[in-house]
Amino acid sequence: MPNCLITGASSGIGRQLAMHYAKAGWQVLAVARSTDALNALAQQHTSIQPFTADLTQAKDIAALCQALTDSGQPLDLAILNAGTCIYVDATDLKLSDFEQTFAINFFALVALSAALLPLLKQAAKGRLALVSSLAHYFPFTRAEAYGASKAAVSYFADSLRADWASEGVAVSLIEPGFVDTPLTQKNDFAMPFLLTVEDATNRIVSGLDHSKPRIRFPKRLVWSLNLLRVLPYRWRIRLAKRMKP
Repeated sequence: MPNCLITGASSGIGRQLAMHYAKAGWQVLAVARSTDALNALAQQHTSIQPFTADLTQAKDIAALCQALTDSGQPLDLAILNAGTCIYVDATDLKLSDFEQTFAINFFALVALSAALLPLLKQAAKGRLALVSSLAHYFPFTRAEAYGASKAAVSYFADSLRADWASEGVAVSLIEPGFVDTPLTQKNDFAMPFLLTVEDATNRIVSGLDHSKPRIRFPKRLVWSLNLLRVLPYRWRIRLAKRMKP
């Protein structure tokens, strides 16, 4: 039975991924901060093992890796999906907003990637999947902290893929558009091409099944953002300013 680890598994995409892989015959280690939500998830399938952890804490990462080591099974797939979004007030920038966003979206992801490498190397075809976002493709208003953290994830994934090739561990970068999750349900603006969590999960799973290095969706939003990126820089700046509420 293959093994996978999924962070941010208490809700949204992470929860749906955990359910999918459990039903597909995988042993799933579901990781999140909410013990109650994880226990509720584990009751849905016997192949889901809940593990409560705050991934911004080194001791929790160490405990998580020790649990994986104690299982005696190789880690075939790790999907690092945990994240947060804090919209900032650009006229009153607070460093704490950036620190909180980067702590979970980027620094925890880097720390866990490093800790999981030995376990992924034990698998015949270990794969690390890092969840970023299409948000960093355009300077969306109030997204300075979130977009910057996801841009860091995408660059990290692309660079790590090159360096880990010699280690026998593949790296996939997942860049979704807007997905209907508890995180996006807090947004007070229109979200073009909004996907259900089930649709997003199916796209991610399909991409991973086909060993894609980059999984971006939906295509309509990808094409739209790519078109914006080829516009003259000054035009993009003007457009971004017009999008401000």
